[in-house]
Amino acid sequence: MIDARTDTVSSVAALRPTGALLAAQIAVAAAIEGRAVEVTALDPTTCDLLLRLGHSASAELRGAELCRQLRLSPGYVSRRIDRAEAAGLVARRADPDDRRAQLISMTDAGREALADFEPRLVQVVGEVVHSHLTDDEVATLVDLLERVESAATALVNGDDATPAGT
Repeated sequence: MIDARTDTVSSVAALRPTGALLAAQIAVAAAIEGRAVEVTALDPTTCDLLLRLGHSASAELRGAELCRQLRLSPGYVSRRIDRAEAAGLVARRADPDDRRAQLISMTDAGREALADFEPRLVQVVGEVVHSHLTDDEVATLVDLLERVESAATALVNGDDATPAGT
């Protein structure tokens, strides 16, 4: 734990949350891949791409926004979009507001793939999360994970994040 008087940290106590986060992320990802992704014959990133497009308010997103949401590099996301486009799952069009940008949207085949994947994903999340936690615990978990993500993002971006409770 952190001792505010001396700013010292026991390495075991300090690393325990990271170990738990990583172990949970790996286990949940394996469950999602094994029970929801593999049966679609798509890769996990393409499934995530379709999910984000399917849940966007406008049903289309700029490539840069997909990179931000997926937390992946522009080159990697561009290659995934290329593959999804070649498979007939997404289409690109020029952004009328920015000639340098493209808008990505799902095709009918992409919507069909999402309709196959999303219920499987919901089932896995239900089995892994909702069947083991109360609604209040799920809300707390989401809040805590969002705070950790925000702090990590601020650290990576060099922002001056103020820790909770200070």
